[in-house]
Amino acid sequence: MANQQQIDAASELITNLVNKAKEELINDLYRIGTNIDDIPSFVEAILALDLEGTLKAKLTNATSAYANAHRNVLESTVQFANINPNTLTSFIALNEQVFDNAIVNNIASHIRNEVVKGIQAGLTPDMILQNVTSSSISSRQMQTLVNTTLNSYSRTVTSAMMDIAPKDTLYHYIGPVDDKTRDKCLEMASAGRITKKELIS
Repeated sequence: MANQQQIDAASELITNLVNKAKEELINDLYRIGTNIDDIPSFVEAILALDLEGTLKAKLTNATSAYANAHRNVLESTVQFANINPNTLTSFIALNEQVFDNAIVNNIASHIRNEVVKGIQAGLTPDMILQNVTSSSISSRQMQTLVNTTLNSYSRTVTSAMMDIAPKDTLYHYIGPVDDKTRDKCLEMASAGRITKKELIS
């Protein structure tokens, strides 16, 4: 099981980096838009821009932090079987695609719309940023996405190790046991050391 504090810290860092990139892109577009008197011309200009690619370039630090977070998850996960490195890489690639679809594509399309509408309505960059945030993905949702994908990666790695470990390998629950712990997890915690077959049953 991965270190949850590390995952929480990574999700907060990545969210802050995404928010910074989002704000930078909005300010860049705002400067362009306020220098063009003709809104239809500005719309044409903004449609011609590769906003997804531009945002992705601005998110280099966030994507690097996301890759490092996967590495930290792997390092903090108890290793009891040797997994093929290609398997690990494919799991990360899957998460990166989820990250791109949920964050890059989603935010870029909303920035495109909200900047045009905002400039036409005489809004400030901060107001446009608020509109983008409320119409696309909030900081809390971003943190949840990163948190969920990293925990999912940890579970997938553990599951892959279980698939190749000897059948008599014993497993035990190592998560917290408190008032937030789900009934199924409490059941696992009280079960003690059990085999994969017992775990599935």
